[in-house]
Amino acid sequence: MIINRTRGVTVSEDAREARSFLSRLRGLMLTKTLQTLVLVNPHPDIEGASIHMWFMRQPLDVIWLNERMKVVTLAESIRPWALRIFRPRASAKYVIECPVGTIKRTGTKEGDSFSFA
Repeated sequence: MIINRTRGVTVSEDAREARSFLSRLRGLMLTKTLQTLVLVNPHPDIEGASIHMWFMRQPLDVIWLNERMKVVTLAESIRPWALRIFRPRASAKYVIECPVGTIKRTGTKEGDSFSFA
């Protein structure tokens, strides 16, 4: 479960976690049903927390968190097959890939505190 503690709202009740290199590389590529995925960057930085949208079937909202579980960057409605790399503005340990509308629904803003349960 992913909770935005600042707003007192649940972001996801059934998120999966991707810790290995291969699971992070694959992310949500080629999945037909979208679910929330937390990519865990072993060494918090900008490059390791970067994502792409190649081979994606649906758009995403993306939330980047630093080691203290604070939101450092948000990206809403990233289109599938967007031919660019998406990077956080600051070092990030966690990348939350979630269905479009999640950021708006939860009122998430940069600086919010998150927790995993």
